[in-house]
Amino acid sequence: MANRNFRYIDDWASIRLVDSFVKENKAGTGNGEASLYLGSKYDPDIFDFFGEEAFDAHCTLLKDDILDYLEAVKWEYTFHRFDYRNKVDLESWKKKVDEVSSLPEELHFNLTRKRLQDKSGRVYAQELTYKRSSGLTLENNHKAYVYDLIRRIAIPEVSFLMLTKTGDWGEYIAKLYYDPNNTDY
Repeated sequence: MANRNFRYIDDWASIRLVDSFVKENKAGTGNGEASLYLGSKYDPDIFDFFGEEAFDAHCTLLKDDILDYLEAVKWEYTFHRFDYRNKVDLESWKKKVDEVSSLPEELHFNLTRKRLQDKSGRVYAQELTYKRSSGLTLENNHKAYVYDLIRRIAIPEVSFLMLTKTGDWGEYIAKLYYDPNNTDY
């Protein structure tokens, strides 16, 4: 991906989940930026994909897709490509699998553009109801919980969030995937 965080092809986009976005499986110096960095405001692909500069993408994530992702990254929890700051092992992987297994089939969150006037020209998106809270539950804040879940289970730099347009304005199917061969980090 030529060191790009956001890649747009026709009706889908791929967003690399960098270390600064990841919450628990941190491998670098990132501080856990709650916003998802998409790229430069000078990259027309971002706004072509979302349809406008002040976008609000309504995303649906399927439980089975998250479980597939966790199965794919099990290798990372076992053999460690990176030197992680926190505990990344089969026990923590199993806890995440158990948590996801108890969730409903469909999960929802939004990616809304933040910092429209960012002086550096960066484009960030976030679930706006998300606050750095350890007490998030599906019942008290569904969308923030799902967004936090993505941040907690992602392995940095080799994990991606793929968004696919559904045909309905502002509606997307979200899917986490793992690319162990990604070397753009």
